[in-house]
Amino acid sequence: MMEPDLINVGLSESANDKLNYLKEQGYFARKIDGYRFAVSLALAHGVIPPEFSKRVNYLNWGSLDPDQTFRLAIEALMPDQVAETTVYRLVERLADWGVNELHAQAQRGDIDFEAIFEQLAQKAG
Repeated sequence: MMEPDLINVGLSESANDKLNYLKEQGYFARKIDGYRFAVSLALAHGVIPPEFSKRVNYLNWGSLDPDQTFRLAIEALMPDQVAETTVYRLVERLADWGVNELHAQAQRGDIDFEAIFEQLAQKAG
């Protein structure tokens, strides 16, 4: 039996703190923007993040993904992983990975968004 999908998505406690930091430092105007960017970054890198513990609820998936762009992308790009869990549980794991990656870059000095976009364009090209 397939487990029900989440109503609210979240992050690990650690990533939640890191996302708050990224917003406070002005990398993102809103926390939701950082969350979406983190999911997109993880998808673009093709990572399959592990599960995490100590989950913190963040927001309703309908607010995060009102047109179901993430749902459709994840179902298309990660069918094997979706078969093992649910789409929004994967969204959480992707967001967690992406937030940790962005925070690590910020700690090294700054997040170079231009370099991120160039790197991802080369991967796609």
